[in-house]
Amino acid sequence: MRIPQLNRLLVAGVATAALGGGLVAAFSVNAETPAAPTSATAPAEAQAAPKFRLPFACGQKWQLNSWAHSPALDMVKEPNQHGTEGAALLAPASGTVVASFVHRNAGNVVQIRHSGRHYSTYLHMKYRSVSKGTWIGAGTKIGAVGKTGPTANKHPHLHYEQGYDKNNNGSVTWGYAGAERVAASFNGKTYTGKGKEWNNVKSANKCAPKKYYVTTKAAATSYASPSSTKSVGKLNKGRSYVFCAAAGRSFSYRGTSKYWLYTELDSGNKSGWASAAYLGKGGARPKDSAGKTIPFC
Repeated sequence: MRIPQLNRLLVAGVATAALGGGLVAAFSVNAETPAAPTSATAPAEAQAAPKFRLPFACGQKWQLNSWAHSPALDMVKEPNQHGTEGAALLAPASGTVVASFVHRNAGNVVQIRHSGRHYSTYLHMKYRSVSKGTWIGAGTKIGAVGKTGPTANKHPHLHYEQGYDKNNNGSVTWGYAGAERVAASFNGKTYTGKGKEWNNVKSANKCAPKKYYVTTKAAATSYASPSSTKSVGKLNKGRSYVFCAAAGRSFSYRGTSKYWLYTELDSGNKSGWASAAYLGKGGARPKDSAGKTIPFC
């Protein structure tokens, strides 16, 4: 008989936690955490979320538990939690790091702002490898799974939350009942509901990307990110291929465009970001040579 992994090992430590056993549901909110909104219900706009992937390396399998703090999730590595502590944490979608600090209850914490006012938050990390204000692409390593902070109960796991900035104040609350957290979704499937467990959830993060062929109208300077002004290489004129698109700073070449393409380069770095303005389509959402819209990163 398969014994539920995280449940049996943590029952003693969780019994005294607030709100029916949530590992991190009883944080004392500090000055770095915004005030709680009046409702935790996800608004209709929250459906337009990025295509989040599980925040672990391609092919890894993880157990997800909602406990009593749904829609937050706790995650341990399959099988039998071996390799949980120290496992690399990867950004589930592109975005900007808006928080990277040590919380007195949650330990090492990172929060990322993604497109469409969506956020992801990571607690109890062993260490953090990104700084506040840094733009990162999907699949970028942000740190590792750990057991920092007293509410981790000395047990390695990732406490993960997805959030939506309902009041559009540029931040989301996290870590307690009533916070702006919403149901987590990975690869198009939603994982939510009080006291639920999902086994062997497979990560598709940083798997081999699909290539979309485009024709660039002129040689293009490429940059470290869609918001960066640091050149990392060149993309030659002609047929090229890209992996995905993102919104960034406005750039003008035969028409201003806010869209950027993540592409393999002809010189300089192996890959970088080039403005979609070089496709000659102005401000239009970029499409590949076959007319298919290039997906967001």
